[in-house]
Amino acid sequence: MFCKTSPQISLFDVKNVFPNALPKEDWCYLYRDQVYPLIDEDIFRELYPSETGRPNTPIKKAVSILIFMDMERHTWRGAEFLQTRRLDWLIATRTPIGEEPIDHTTLFKFFLRMEASSAARKLFEKLTVRFAEACGTSTKKQRTDSFFMHGWLQVLSRYGLFKETLRVFLQNLRKQKPGLYDDISKELSRNYLDKEFDLTEKDHEKAQREVKRMAQDLYAVYTVFDKHHQVNQYESFKTLATVFHQQCEVVENPEKTVREVVIREKPVGDEIISTPHNTDARYAKKGRQAVCGQKGFLTETCDKNNKTQFITDVAVTSATTADVKELPGIQKRLEEGKMKPEEQYSDAGFVNGKTIVDSNDRGILLECPSSGRSQSFEKYQAGDRPLDTADFEVRVDEKNREVSVLACPEKQAPIDHMRSGKTGKTLVHFDASVCRECKVNTRCPVKIGTGVATFTIDGASYAGAARHHQYMEDTNYRKRCAIRAGVEATVSEMVRVHGVRRSRHRTEGRTRLQLLFAAIACNVKRFIRHGVLHGYVVSVTAKITPSAAVNGLYAHFFLLFHHEFMPLIENRFILAFQRSKLLCPSVSVL
Repeated sequence: MFCKTSPQISLFDVKNVFPNALPKEDWCYLYRDQVYPLIDEDIFRELYPSETGRPNTPIKKAVSILIFMDMERHTWRGAEFLQTRRLDWLIATRTPIGEEPIDHTTLFKFFLRMEASSAARKLFEKLTVRFAEACGTSTKKQRTDSFFMHGWLQVLSRYGLFKETLRVFLQNLRKQKPGLYDDISKELSRNYLDKEFDLTEKDHEKAQREVKRMAQDLYAVYTVFDKHHQVNQYESFKTLATVFHQQCEVVENPEKTVREVVIREKPVGDEIISTPHNTDARYAKKGRQAVCGQKGFLTETCDKNNKTQFITDVAVTSATTADVKELPGIQKRLEEGKMKPEEQYSDAGFVNGKTIVDSNDRGILLECPSSGRSQSFEKYQAGDRPLDTADFEVRVDEKNREVSVLACPEKQAPIDHMRSGKTGKTLVHFDASVCRECKVNTRCPVKIGTGVATFTIDGASYAGAARHHQYMEDTNYRKRCAIRAGVEATVSEMVRVHGVRRSRHRTEGRTRLQLLFAAIACNVKRFIRHGVLHGYVVSVTAKITPSAAVNGLYAHFFLLFHHEFMPLIENRFILAFQRSKLLCPSVSVL
């Protein structure tokens, strides 16, 4: 049952029992006063039933522990272990001394509840907006970058993929249907559940022979259980069937009575399975870096007048997703989160003619060079470089965005313009006889036909080519785009400090949660650091002032408590901590 955290402060709160336990400038006080009240528990209401069941774990405390875990890269059991041993955690979460910690199982189940929910995304957006307001951070300029997130699984070759896929299915079959396992195991070429199981084979020729045998075994298992109404519902069997169809094909051989299984030269399909343990993980290679996992995207503010920059958006996709395809989703989330920038800087992977035009339609000026073109100044300034759309004299109608060509690079005017009914692009016709005699026709994109020469153009192609010319010719523009490089430092911080280079989870949804909480932890650190160094422009929380009678009652009680009861328990409490090997360094101030 959903239940909010009680605002009542316990009498055994660390601040009351040991008012001078930690210095007043310690981070935990800023977190308790400025961040903890901003955690909106109503966001998580959808995760729990409204009226039935036991009350939920205090959400503010659970969320805070998840943030602390990503601040210091703790495990689930480590977080449980430290909850009662870290005074700064107790103060930050307003936890009274002696209260039972949230066990690691409950904490992990709370994390799992958010996998299919947008609660973590809403929390991240709300905190970021409030942090930016309090620190006076402008979101008008932002920068974006991507990075690979390695899975915790080994990168498998086709040999290892076939072996592990069969092993996982047969292991599940032996557990669920031991009789069926005994029958099918007799038809296979080897025992895939052998304890001495190796996913690699250094002998290339032997590996190729083994791959062919395992392909036959995959087909045998698939044909036997494809029609079985129970086994074909196993997730391990569905994975096996998908791997078989992606990697192999069955060919009819008229000379033989049996069908022949042929291994494809390249797997087919849009979502190629790289490991049976995580069907969301994809194999990708960039230079010498091979990845079996996901790709992360990070956007942060970058206005030079900001004293503190904050992460405004993070996302996780498959490792094979192109940067340019994710850009519309990034801009949509920024707009929905009320953090839409006026200018967005990114590398060439995000920029092409279409994204430039689409970003302008959203009211965002997308900067930096366009993709698909060499950024070599030697090649660009060479006299024999290929001509592109931006070398033509073009006029763009501001109202309907239609593009018309006024002249070619050699100042020849076109005969006419017409719109293609299939592609919607503009077809510009030139005199074919003049184009044949042109001295640059070998470098020109105009296609010379029998009666007419045709040049195809649209707004996107011209925008991409014009951006390339602007970047290569304008020194001031290149300097302005250099601000994008600063996001590399934030990616490095997220990788080194918060451990986002490697996913700790199997599914893409949980990996996305990991990145979200790492971004929240990074923003919280920056927010607290800004408060220490510069203070806040506006207060993000409103403190409630108790009445004079209440203040007097509290003062009388704590005066009695400190003089009568504290001497009896303080020495025992400190002695117990000193004898413990788990003493936190921050407790030494006692």
